[in-house]
Amino acid sequence: MRVALIGPGLLALALLAISPAFAQDGSDPIGNLIDERPPVMARKAGAPGDFSWYLSALRAKSCPPGSIAVEGDSVVLKTSPVALQPVNPARKSIGALTFVAGFHLTSPDARFGGLSGLDLLNDEHLLAVGDTGQFVWIDLASDGITPVAARIAALKNSAGRPLSQKGAADAEGLAVRDGLALVSFERDPRIVAYDIGACGAAARGAAVRSSLPGAFALQKLTVDENQGVEGLAVTDDWSLLSGIETKIGKASPLSARPLEARARFDLAIGDNAPELVGLDQLPAGDDVRVFSLHRSSRVLSGNAITIVETVLARRLDQSNLPARVISEIDERSRWQFSVKSSRVLAEMNLLVTIDNFEGIAARQMPDGRVRLFIVSDDNFSASQRTLLMVYDVK
Repeated sequence: MRVALIGPGLLALALLAISPAFAQDGSDPIGNLIDERPPVMARKAGAPGDFSWYLSALRAKSCPPGSIAVEGDSVVLKTSPVALQPVNPARKSIGALTFVAGFHLTSPDARFGGLSGLDLLNDEHLLAVGDTGQFVWIDLASDGITPVAARIAALKNSAGRPLSQKGAADAEGLAVRDGLALVSFERDPRIVAYDIGACGAAARGAAVRSSLPGAFALQKLTVDENQGVEGLAVTDDWSLLSGIETKIGKASPLSARPLEARARFDLAIGDNAPELVGLDQLPAGDDVRVFSLHRSSRVLSGNAITIVETVLARRLDQSNLPARVISEIDERSRWQFSVKSSRVLAEMNLLVTIDNFEGIAARQMPDGRVRLFIVSDDNFSASQRTLLMVYDVK
């Protein structure tokens, strides 16, 4: 039971009803009934047409004013170290990556597993989404590497109820910025926002943009229901990068558009790499460094896993500019990205430790290094593992 407000009169009656023992030992039976967590306050927003207005409205739909933040359920997390190459445990390098650590993650909780999207909340916390409709928080030790605890919560729909059907709960991509978690779903293709910073596990799903099928049709893409938007990343200025698993020719289609704009899959990355299954990004001056994870659907493929770094340059499209800026959102829609450079960081096969890798998160280290976290989807199968692998980019 939760007591939100006790008026002066009710408070006096409550105090009169307390036994003398209350005054002697200082205990407070009423205090145990009061939820001390502060409710979410209404957020200030700009005028329609301002991006801050759009973002505030999105947050308010996900975490309405008066909502109470809730943590996920704590679950037992077991970890065991794994090497880059079991037959050669001393090996620490593959391609342009230096192996930092690897862990096999298990839990007796049946909900743990199926991890597809991954992002960093901060130096000591990872967030993942599972393809059965779960948020999974993974706490790291003070070294910023070793998993030590986990919490799980069901993803909610717009009414605050858990996603129950597999078609609606098939979460694949994840990107987090300023407490807002963006999640892509595959079988029912859509991108949804969750204000976990304010509401935690109680956040409701708020639709981000118009239908992804419409964006696919605009580029004349035929996307299978199980090969949709697998990778998400969001820049500092809220440009959303969306990558789909379906390949066109030798490359993977990528959309790089403002969060509030319709996706446009007009870029191509990962030339000659397998299917794209994960994305993250880091700023590089005016450019954006994109780290994409590619996984072959053929288990015995020579290069089952490929990790690619792509640099995107951005420019303002000055064609057909109006005499004055109509709105901030209109101005944002005119920024465009193009592929500036690309390099393969690593190609991995069955000679090293791999599994069904699907999520990637990038962190800029204080000394300038880039650290990559990669997680695998065990599909809740005894023949697969949930691996968390950590690499530094040389």
